Amino acid sequence: MIDSAAANDDSAAHADIFVGRSEMAELMRRHAWAATALGPPERWPEALKVALRILLTSRFDMWLGWGPEVHFFYNDAYRPTLGDKHPRSLAMPTRVLWAEIWDQIKDRIETVYRDGTATWDRALLLMLERSGYAEETYHTFSYSPLIGDTGRVEGLFCAVSEETERVLSERRLATLSALASGIAASDSRAKVLATTEQALGAAARDLPFTLVYLFDGDGDGGDVEGIGNKQTGDDDAAEIPPEAQLSAATGMPAGHRLAPQRLTDEAASRWGAGQILAGATELQVDLAEPGLDVPSGDWDEPPQHATVLALGGQGGERPAGFLVAARNRYRPLDADGRNFVRLIAGQIGSALANADAYEAQRRRAAELAEAIQLRQEAAEVLRRANQRLSAEVEARTAEGDRLRRLFAQAPGFMCVLGGPDHTLELINDSYQQLVGHRNVAGKPLREALPELVGQGFLSLLDEVLLTGAPYIGRGVRVMLQREPGAPLDERFLNFVYQPIFAADGSVDGIFAEGNDATEQVRAERALLELNNSLEARIGERTNELAAALARLKAESAEREAVQEALRQSQKMEAVGQLTGGIAHDFNNLLQGITGSLTLVRRRLAQGRVAEVDRFVADAGNSAKRAAALTHRLLAFSRRQPLAPKPLLANPLVASMQDLLARTLGEGISLAFSLSDDLWTTLCDANQLESALLNLCINARDATPHGGALRIATSNIHLHPEHPARDADVLPGEYVCIAVADTGTGMPPEVLARAFDPFFTTKPMGQGTGLGLSMIYGFARQSEGYAKIQSEVGVGTTVRLYLPRHMAWSRPEAAVVAALDEAQPESSNDVPSRAAEPEAGLAACQAFESTPAPVMVLVIEDEPVVRSLVVEVLSDLGCQAIEAADGPSGLQMLMSPQPIDLLVTDIGLPGLNGRQLADAARTRRPGLKVLLMTGYAENANFGDGVLGDGMDLITKPFAMDDLAQRLRGMLGDG
Repeated sequence: MIDSAAANDDSAAHADIFVGRSEMAELMRRHAWAATALGPPERWPEALKVALRILLTSRFDMWLGWGPEVHFFYNDAYRPTLGDKHPRSLAMPTRVLWAEIWDQIKDRIETVYRDGTATWDRALLLMLERSGYAEETYHTFSYSPLIGDTGRVEGLFCAVSEETERVLSERRLATLSALASGIAASDSRAKVLATTEQALGAAARDLPFTLVYLFDGDGDGGDVEGIGNKQTGDDDAAEIPPEAQLSAATGMPAGHRLAPQRLTDEAASRWGAGQILAGATELQVDLAEPGLDVPSGDWDEPPQHATVLALGGQGGERPAGFLVAARNRYRPLDADGRNFVRLIAGQIGSALANADAYEAQRRRAAELAEAIQLRQEAAEVLRRANQRLSAEVEARTAEGDRLRRLFAQAPGFMCVLGGPDHTLELINDSYQQLVGHRNVAGKPLREALPELVGQGFLSLLDEVLLTGAPYIGRGVRVMLQREPGAPLDERFLNFVYQPIFAADGSVDGIFAEGNDATEQVRAERALLELNNSLEARIGERTNELAAALARLKAESAEREAVQEALRQSQKMEAVGQLTGGIAHDFNNLLQGITGSLTLVRRRLAQGRVAEVDRFVADAGNSAKRAAALTHRLLAFSRRQPLAPKPLLANPLVASMQDLLARTLGEGISLAFSLSDDLWTTLCDANQLESALLNLCINARDATPHGGALRIATSNIHLHPEHPARDADVLPGEYVCIAVADTGTGMPPEVLARAFDPFFTTKPMGQGTGLGLSMIYGFARQSEGYAKIQSEVGVGTTVRLYLPRHMAWSRPEAAVVAALDEAQPESSNDVPSRAAEPEAGLAACQAFESTPAPVMVLVIEDEPVVRSLVVEVLSDLGCQAIEAADGPSGLQMLMSPQPIDLLVTDIGLPGLNGRQLADAARTRRPGLKVLLMTGYAENANFGDGVLGDGMDLITKPFAMDDLAQRLRGMLGDG
């Protein structure tokens, strides 16, 4: 048991690793990691912690494995894939957790660990045991390497999407579609059964075997009412087995005991044939009988259950037979599975009924053709009889009686219509049955069947009588009142209106014959409705699949974002390796400083004072080189100290003309286009000058054969829809400084990465790839941004957008002061203004002449630096009081002690220097403040502006520079 208080402590302690409020985050925070091979989380590699934060904050199915044993971590979205293995699967070795599929995935995992390359599988079949049995599942997933703190692959990341439902649905829809299309072209039982075998034989995974039995004749083996029941009068009588024939089979060897050609007592009992005949529509049969030797289809193990479904037999009709469908043992019999076999049985049953209807129609057509032939023969006999002598009248009358009997007993309806009013001269029994039991013989059709008026039949008869052309109608709808006072009955007829020609060739009557096709049409309608329903279901499923595909694309985009985050992490690790190399150089410089100082002490102790100056100079040079190296590091990390002040950019740009002309050389013409009404901006003048110089040098390198360079300034209002505004840049007013060249330009793939750190197209040793990255960092630190527009063969334009500053005061003075103080360390080692070494010394001497002592509070947590600042102040004649941290310094500021100047480091323990200065100026509004910083992480906050009477100096600084800055601040007062 885990103590609850300890668990809560652990949960709080590890909240920065197991982030979020998900169930898995909570479970991981409470897990007893110390008892696992991974050990306590606080000792885990940073790469594992980063990967876990990505895992727990994603809503996509994900897991990751870590270490040689591939210990298993997963998020909430992955839990359904585990089934009943959750939650014990947390931190288990993957080979133990997924033992059933380990042989399938181990080579992929070994590839990731060994080669550091990702894998990809789409809809891979995996037989998972997550619900107590082996289950057919399909998964699309990728294994990606996770680089540890050692620089080697120490784990893998898996983004996965289970596609079991999609694969099963597509497979079943394909089977139903193949069956439906084959049945649609089948007009006989033989063709229906052949189509069934072909379609179901291709579905051996869903249906390991199938059997179709059709009942003989009426479908009984004696007394139909006795099937499935004891016969009346004999309580001990056996059930009468139905007679049926095996008509179609898939996946079943011929002669197998489960599928005899004629239905035996054993098979009839096993498959429930008697229950099907008695009215049952669906039965479930257990096949898990020892020694039964059940065929397994496409699987390695036989099915354990089968479903028996009646074919046809709706509305109390006797079914035509039954379908036996073995079930996939690796899938549960859910609603989709049941509907699948029901749709198959429904299609087969409807197709058999259709085929029977077509067969009946063919038989009726044959009978009708025979009747017409007999009529023609009878007409010939009558014609000959009219030519014979009156002695043959009796024979002719007998023959006529015979024809009338044939006419009356014909299976299709027949009638003879005479004259223009279509009088019903002859009708047969089928016609009388069609129109109902009413006396219509001898009456005009309009009078005999008044409901036909307006249905078009009279017009058709008139046209046949007029033209002599026969009319054939198929499935024609007619409304008949078949009983007196009853509503009209809808029927559908197949018929022929055949003109009867007189001896002179005129049409004097019409012979109508046909058959009632109502049941056929209704069967076709039912089939059509079934097909429409099937199409609707397929459409719905297609829409669902389309929605699932859209989700998969969105999740794929999210997965790409995760992978991009991993690549960024790896890139930052490379950055760490680079800075480690720079730190090595820095140690060499420190060695020069400490070694020189050691030799100074020795020479002083030895009295060899004349040699001291050389070692002091060496230490100073090493210190300057170390300061330059530190500046590069801060610039690369985009945390260089900035002193943003109100600035008019035009004077600064104009002042650089001579420097730029010398830098660009004679082959490149330089032009300026400076806006007259340019707004004031807020930025560090030194950094802006350095950025412009770097851009001009890049333009020079891009125009090796000469060209033109133009620097322009303008005011820009970026509204939300402005084409130049990026998504993460706020709308508003900006000062735009553009540097345009006519050089070689950049292709799209280079343009997309131009601001990336370390990206360069220059040869090895001719560029670090940091220049544009630091320019972009400067713009973003100044709350603006940079944008590049380039076209190959045309040139490149880089625009810096710096925010407009409304509260400007003495901008020209601010520019001049910024330029006087500027000593930029350019990323491309270009020339810059040289400092005047005598300026600081002169300022110190001027300050020493100040008659009244100045009280200065120095707050610095580094004792050596604090001592040096106090020493300089003492040399300048100032009185200094000291504090080692923010709270103690604030206590002195809140006291009545007179203080003329506050000199404080920004990065103080307890309370940082900027907060300390803001708090002090609320108590002492006119207090002068000089901020010192060696790292600008916390230098710019609030509105990012140094107030009046405040200044910033960057460590390391020369003592003369410090004295000059102090003299300048106190001299203003």
